[in-house]
Amino acid sequence: MKEVVERINPLKYFDLSHRNSHGYDSVNMLQCVLLAFGYVSLRKLASLCRYDIRFQFIMDGQTPSHMAFHRFIHDDLKMPIEEIFYDLNRYFEKNDTIDADILYIDGTKFEANANKMTFVWMKATKKFREKRWIRIMDRLESLNRYCKKEELPYRFSILKEFSFEYLAEITDTLDRIMRSKHIEEQHSRGHAKHPLQRYKEGFAEDAEKILKYSIYYKLAKGRNSFSKTDPDATFMHMKYDYYNHTNVFKPGYNVQMGSSNGYIRHIYVSGDANDRNTYIPFMEGYHRAYGCFPRKTPADARYEQVVLMRSKISIFSLSYKKQSVAD
Repeated sequence: MKEVVERINPLKYFDLSHRNSHGYDSVNMLQCVLLAFGYVSLRKLASLCRYDIRFQFIMDGQTPSHMAFHRFIHDDLKMPIEEIFYDLNRYFEKNDTIDADILYIDGTKFEANANKMTFVWMKATKKFREKRWIRIMDRLESLNRYCKKEELPYRFSILKEFSFEYLAEITDTLDRIMRSKHIEEQHSRGHAKHPLQRYKEGFAEDAEKILKYSIYYKLAKGRNSFSKTDPDATFMHMKYDYYNHTNVFKPGYNVQMGSSNGYIRHIYVSGDANDRNTYIPFMEGYHRAYGCFPRKTPADARYEQVVLMRSKISIFSLSYKKQSVAD
């Protein structure tokens, strides 16, 4: 790691304009971060600099604190870790025997750091929203009948689409009517609520629900599910459930990796529940990183369907582990 980082000109990764003459060597800090990236915390990294001989050698015996690493990552590094990853791969490609024309692709699922019981199912959300919409229509018709009966100069139109703004406007209108008629809201037991108060509370609840469903649809981004505590995670079938030891849905990510001669060349993380829709964005990301496509991409047969259906993928040459496909 020390030799590789020193040869790829790491100074372009740093922005030291705000630094004074004191502080730790940025190149050494970068080497420690890269060596420990992905599997240790900042506090663990600071501990490794005190007790691990590899990190002691890199830091020349210095022992940065976890806050020193935090400042280095957030203030000094001006390039994302992905760009450094691709620069390292370009160095390996020039200085080692790597057949970049063949990229082996495989994927796996990683459980997200989210509670299993925070699921949102979009099919259920769609059903709840449609039922709520029917209740809103019935309440609007009932309110119009009440206004006509009480000779109130108001007529509320029936909605043709879901609109939080319109429901909030109805709530504000009812609130103004109640204030103009000096109607006090009742919330304690033994006091009957005025019909206008009931309509107001009902439409306020409807507006809140419609807003929640709209947010759910934006967070889902076309997926069938997501987690409330980690909206980017999708509920997927996992191989083991540590709660009740059954194969149930848990929030996770679909991670696709491509390797050539043992070197991981590209990684694509998505919320897709299966691998069928990951091949094309994976290859597009590879092309953005390296400026070219591999000639062959050995992969599982589950990638075959989308490749055959999408004509744009004809530029790729796909082969499979069980049955190779000629160019």
